[in-house]
Amino acid sequence: MNQKVNKGVPIFHEGETGDCAYIIEKGSVELSILINGTQKKIGTLQEGAIFGEMALIGNRLRTGTAIACEETWLIVIPEKYFEEKLESSDKFIHLLLKLILRRYIEMRTRLDNILTKSRCDSSLIIDDESMPDCKGNTVDTARQLEAENNLKYAFEDGQLELFYQPIVTLANLKVSGCESLIRWRHPKHGLVPPVEFIGLAEESGLIIPIGLWIITEATKACQRLLSHNDDFSFVSINLSGKQFNTGDLVQNIERIFQEQNIQAENIKFEITESILMANPLDIAASLQALKKNGSTIAIDDFGTGYSSFSYLHRFPIDTLKIDKSFVSTMLDNSKSYEIVKSLCVLAKAIGMSIVAEGIETAEEHRLLTEMGVDYGQGYFYAKPMPEAEFCNYLQEH
Repeated sequence: MNQKVNKGVPIFHEGETGDCAYIIEKGSVELSILINGTQKKIGTLQEGAIFGEMALIGNRLRTGTAIACEETWLIVIPEKYFEEKLESSDKFIHLLLKLILRRYIEMRTRLDNILTKSRCDSSLIIDDESMPDCKGNTVDTARQLEAENNLKYAFEDGQLELFYQPIVTLANLKVSGCESLIRWRHPKHGLVPPVEFIGLAEESGLIIPIGLWIITEATKACQRLLSHNDDFSFVSINLSGKQFNTGDLVQNIERIFQEQNIQAENIKFEITESILMANPLDIAASLQALKKNGSTIAIDDFGTGYSSFSYLHRFPIDTLKIDKSFVSTMLDNSKSYEIVKSLCVLAKAIGMSIVAEGIETAEEHRLLTEMGVDYGQGYFYAKPMPEAEFCNYLQEH
């Protein structure tokens, strides 16, 4: 929102409650503070300067007066917008801003007391209750930073590794492929499942280098695994939404394929529904490029997110993976059974192959086979395992 302020007109006064910050689009603004009953100029801001934000960060009163030096155009930043941007910022940056504000308020209070020659020692004591609450945030941020550093060290130290879970053809139980799944082999805590650190990797941005490492390692493994079993033909790799945001995901994948001398048709990329909906146009372009290069695309955990059938034809999806939450309950829940059955009909009608996840019993295997499901994955066949163990599994099956 833009606001025009004529020359000499106050934008806000010292002591007022702040409900917005400003950016000077055109013109200039004079800032002043009241000292010993006299208004003292402390500076003049020009085009592009931002002011008024201090009151918003700490939810405090305006610490000075702002007056337009000439006809001035301002871009108004509402408090709600400001708070949303602050809350969504990196936790460390958020905390740092609060600490800077706290120091500024302390400095300003002491300066006011000195200039007014206050003789009351108690007046120099800062009221902690009026300050931003940084203690809890400090502890949380410290823990966050420690966790990020631990994960970064684990990645650099080679503590991360890939496990592989077989994906079998239901009709003949032959192993057609596998899904690569990351694990953290912690020197003290043992094997750490991805649910305990993938979120951290996403939030910290470490998912970008870790994701490229996964693609590289899974591609290398695929080359080795292809020689162990004639029926084996692909490795599935999960992609994160953050990886699509880098703008060079497809180029990096092409580079890795060339370096590892792997055929793109041997690699299947898995994405979730939420990734598709985050930025449909850009995601579609990236998926089209991967598909054009020869890779296949699977949509993972289908039915747990947006579950919109309308987008299935908008994206180059080859495989539908039915989430284990439906598979595990279809024997006891008629709704789950009908959902799985309907998904099979839908996928077949639009030319997609089907993978059912989380199969744990022979009865589930039988029902899914009867429904026409192409592939299965779950503990009924095998748990995820290290590459060496998976190689032995391939040779035996």
